[in-house]
Amino acid sequence: MKIVLYVNSFLPAIGGREIVVYYLARALKERGHDVRVVGSAGWWKHRKLKYEFPVHRYPVLKGRFSSTVRFLQLLFDVVVYGADVINAHATYPSGYHAGKLKRIMKIPVVVTPHGGDILAVPEIGYGDRLDPEINKKIEDSLRTADRVTAISNTIRDAAIRVVGDTEKVTVVPNGIDDRRLALRSPVDVHGWLGIPARSRLIMTVGNYHPCKGQENIIRAMKKVCEIEPDAVLVIVGRNTDALKPLIQKLGLDEKIVLTGRIEFPSQGFQAPMEKEKGATDWLAAIYQQAGIYVSAGINDGAEGLSLAVLDAMGAGLAVVGSNISGNKDVIADNVSGLLVRPNDVDSLAQAITKLLGDDGLRLRLGGKAREHARKYFWGNIAKQYEAVYRSVCQSE
Repeated sequence: MKIVLYVNSFLPAIGGREIVVYYLARALKERGHDVRVVGSAGWWKHRKLKYEFPVHRYPVLKGRFSSTVRFLQLLFDVVVYGADVINAHATYPSGYHAGKLKRIMKIPVVVTPHGGDILAVPEIGYGDRLDPEINKKIEDSLRTADRVTAISNTIRDAAIRVVGDTEKVTVVPNGIDDRRLALRSPVDVHGWLGIPARSRLIMTVGNYHPCKGQENIIRAMKKVCEIEPDAVLVIVGRNTDALKPLIQKLGLDEKIVLTGRIEFPSQGFQAPMEKEKGATDWLAAIYQQAGIYVSAGINDGAEGLSLAVLDAMGAGLAVVGSNISGNKDVIADNVSGLLVRPNDVDSLAQAITKLLGDDGLRLRLGGKAREHARKYFWGNIAKQYEAVYRSVCQSE
């Protein structure tokens, strides 16, 4: 099949959606499909970046005609290069523009929401649907699509409430790069992070947003360090400098490391300071050498399905997760991880301390997590997307 993965953002921009599209494109190509990524920005800035599949970037314009231009760019790309199916990643703007094209060209469209484009947390102003005008376009996108794929059960339920058709929505979770996590890196993560070799690593990954509960993890660390003084929390992600005032207020400067963004090791792109061949994948190395992963989203609207949680499970980490959508879809409490009440600092601290104090439990949960993670290898996930694509193409 000739498959278009339609996006408004792609690598080297880093977020869960960008990484999902990268791995999906690579896995679909390995399965013999003609796949390309279309619509991302950086047509000039990133023109020299090469991937295992074509990436068609276009200029981004601002102002009243920006939406029209974006639609015309997609129309141009499909007319020139063809498409059997378009998989738009995000309900808006990508799904909305793909839906407009479907009305003209009758090309099947699959829309894949990723979280904030369909879920919302009104208390903290999180979610695109809080904007009435955008919400209309999101609902139009979902209703126009031939099929909606949901990365978690909560996203499935949100989509069904809009489209009113359970048959139209299919759960297809995010995936794990088993090749990336399979080989243990020999590098000195503790030295790279600037922490003592005896430190016991706890980690969390995610660009800063209050909905992710990173403040709660920091507050929990205050309690954890009173019992386990060698515990160190590593927070990976963009804009996490916003957490520094809280860290300083709690006196945790020596116990929490903010790495900022760690570049994604895709073909054709590495961090500027690591251009040499074989540059270290530091994020994978941290996964491999940590002992515990924490995902503390504050409620069901906070996460779709965290790629970082899946990566942690694939690396064999014991995961402590708040009992919310996404987490509870993949973590069986006390079997492949520990689920705690969301927005509960004491429960979070108790679970982390429990794992640090019981090596047998931590290793058992990590081993079960790794076993469960196999079903999420990208080769298996690509087969599920492929089945959806074939279904919508046959029904046209």
